Amino acid sequence: MRDDLNFLLTLLLGVALVVAFRRIRALEKRLRGLETEAQGTPGSRVPGQGAPMAPGGAAPRVPQAAPPDETPPIAAPRGDTRTGQAWRPAPFAAGQALRRVMDWLRANWIYPVAGTALIMAAIYLVQYSIEKGLLSPSARIALAVALGAVLIAGAEALRRRWGDGDSGARLVPATLAGAGVVALFSATLAALHLYAMLGQMGAFAMLAAIAALAMALGWVHGPLLAAIGVIGGSAAPFLLGGGTVPGAPVFGYFLILSWLGQGIDGYRRWGWVSVLAVTLPMAGGWLMSQAGGPGWALAAMALGIALPALALPGGTLIPQAEGPMLHRWRQARPSLTVLAGALAVLGALLAILSTVPAPANTLALGLLAAVLPLWTRRAPVFTSLALPVSAAIPLAVGASLITTPLFLSFVLNAATWNVIATLALSALAGAAMLWRSEADAAQRGFWGILAIATPGATAIAIELLWRPLSLLPVLWPFAVMALAGAAAAVALWAARRDAGQGARLGAAIVGAYTMIALAMTLLISDAALSLALAVLLVTAGAMDRRFDLPALGWILGLGAMAMGWRLMLVPGLGALIDGEVSTLDVWLTFVAVLAGPLGALALIRGLAPHPARDWGRVVTETALSASVPVVLIVIFARFLDGISAHAALGVEASVLIVLAWVQAQRAERLSSSRAMLWVRRILCWGLGIAAAFCLWIGAVILSPVFGFGFGSSVSGWPILNDLALAYAVPALLLWGALRRQGGKRGLLGRLMALALVGIWIATVIRHLWHGSAGMSLGAGFLQGELYAYTLALLAAGAVAMAVALRTGRHMIRVAGLALIGVAAAKAFLIDASGLSGLMRVGAFLGLGLSLVALAWLNAWVTARMPGGKDLPETPE
Repeated sequence: MRDDLNFLLTLLLGVALVVAFRRIRALEKRLRGLETEAQGTPGSRVPGQGAPMAPGGAAPRVPQAAPPDETPPIAAPRGDTRTGQAWRPAPFAAGQALRRVMDWLRANWIYPVAGTALIMAAIYLVQYSIEKGLLSPSARIALAVALGAVLIAGAEALRRRWGDGDSGARLVPATLAGAGVVALFSATLAALHLYAMLGQMGAFAMLAAIAALAMALGWVHGPLLAAIGVIGGSAAPFLLGGGTVPGAPVFGYFLILSWLGQGIDGYRRWGWVSVLAVTLPMAGGWLMSQAGGPGWALAAMALGIALPALALPGGTLIPQAEGPMLHRWRQARPSLTVLAGALAVLGALLAILSTVPAPANTLALGLLAAVLPLWTRRAPVFTSLALPVSAAIPLAVGASLITTPLFLSFVLNAATWNVIATLALSALAGAAMLWRSEADAAQRGFWGILAIATPGATAIAIELLWRPLSLLPVLWPFAVMALAGAAAAVALWAARRDAGQGARLGAAIVGAYTMIALAMTLLISDAALSLALAVLLVTAGAMDRRFDLPALGWILGLGAMAMGWRLMLVPGLGALIDGEVSTLDVWLTFVAVLAGPLGALALIRGLAPHPARDWGRVVTETALSASVPVVLIVIFARFLDGISAHAALGVEASVLIVLAWVQAQRAERLSSSRAMLWVRRILCWGLGIAAAFCLWIGAVILSPVFGFGFGSSVSGWPILNDLALAYAVPALLLWGALRRQGGKRGLLGRLMALALVGIWIATVIRHLWHGSAGMSLGAGFLQGELYAYTLALLAAGAVAMAVALRTGRHMIRVAGLALIGVAAAKAFLIDASGLSGLMRVGAFLGLGLSLVALAWLNAWVTARMPGGKDLPETPE
């Protein structure tokens, strides 16, 4: 019953297809008739019929046809290459493309349904023969192949009969051909997996041939067949089964498949087929590499797809695409051909960075960066791609640590040439970009900056991540100095070409300075390096003042950051405090860190505003402001015998507070993008939270008072000890950082600073009475210690009164009164229990006189505050 129903449904669908085809044919005839009538004019007549007779009975005057050169041109449809006119791709928008697809489906839904029905008919036919045992396996496969061949032949016959115009009837042959291709795919897979009639290589060859046939049919039947060929061809290697490791030929197969798809679409100009021909083979090759395929083959395939994809989808062998550059996609949508090229390049970058091991990854990306400026000379629309391609080289240096097993311990030692080869390819890419800057005047600054930044960033990444100095102690510093010399030569050349101005000159000078600084880090000691960086900053400021080179502001900013790196990380605060660095080197480092930025700021003072110069000024000012308290902290810590755990946390918290303040200042003063603004804000909050955590650990868990079993003894003299580093210095820095911050966050931060001051005063008093080793709460309280706390509370109340008078803030006066009240309550409830005799009398006499004096001070302050008035002498 089920088989009969399936047969009936298939028959009905076939009848519906025939009826639909006849109706479409009738509509086409009617449309052609209407178009013929519309081309005529209301007064037109057929030559020789009803035409007025000439005088004397002469033959009627027949109007002469217009000369050939006066015939109006006929607009060729999109994608017609027979007119000889240049073709410009239409802009691409994802929403419009989806809308066009939905509109097409609403108008032509019957064609995909018909194709699906034909495919299901073939499947059900094979299933019926299997269930009934009517045919042998060979006959079943032959029947499926014959059905596919008949459908394709019928489609070609219909196309030849009704042509390949843009009418709706063109979809009928495409539908039949698509169903035939799918039937051939299904027959091949059945022969492989169901009946084992084909081996893997034979099945792969058949699938590849069917995919090529589908793309060839797409040449004349439309994009649907070409898309089926690309999709089926990309899926073919994954449909074979088996657990063998993919070899290099499969990557060549994906490359050829991509070329065919791009080439066909380049002739027919559909656009979206090129997108499929780029993304699907690239994804297939990446999946094969994940299954164990060779990384170098993936890199070669990626480059082989990316570079032709910049030209073939546009119908040329050399990139000649036109339109706005890709980074302006918000103003003007790129065409599908441009989008295909961009996807190919970005896909190649992702595939190589994520999978390909060293040295193939750096070599491939260096080669791509060197070829891209030359290859896209006539296609400025792809200029924006140079930035991610250039950035990919230093990224690949870091990715090698992840994608290459045993890279630092074995691979880099076995292939030390990779260091110089990577740097040489980046320099070659810089030379190509420098040539492009001379050839492309509109983007001269962009290419000039990129030409210097690419080898410079690569050298810095190699030094930071690969550490090649131990492997190449002579050659590596020489290579870096060679880059510095090349940058200096470019600077001299750019000065002559650009009349002493321009981005190329500024970038070359910045690159030369940076490479000189990097070479000095490889050759000289820490203190000498700090002094050299200071001289570098002063020299950059002097050159900016003398020659008006605002691009040197980048050197000032980066140099100031390098100074902070030298102070806080390498050699770092620990080495400067603990004595790992000699005293002379410490003081030389301090002089360099403070004098270098200060001298540079003095030299550029008063110069005209410029984005680069202003950026360097702000970064240098904030770095210098942050370095001053850090230097003072280190100087104070070096005078102590040693630094305890709570003091170390206080120093770390102080540094974090300073760094958070630096990020807050830069976020406020620098006009950067919204993304960079959020990055600085997140850094500020993260550093602030880390500082608060360090302070909490130092004040509770590792405190010499509350840290039972975890706290350490205090180092230093009374008052001048490491308690100041633990609590007083962070409080002072926190108050200074938030002194202008309004709102609840500023108030909360200032209250935290006051709390730290209170902790510091309390611990100092306890240290005075108990000494360094007996500060734990387990030792109890001495009577004189309790009196000292009371006096401290009274003094704090008096200070609050004075501050209230100075600032005119009522809440501070109330806080001072609260402190005085706490001191009085403490005296009555706690201090009195330990006194007797004349000591008790004297203590309360002094307390009373102090409270009277403070009450008078409160009245005096209240009367002089804004809106205040004298307090009544007696209650009313």
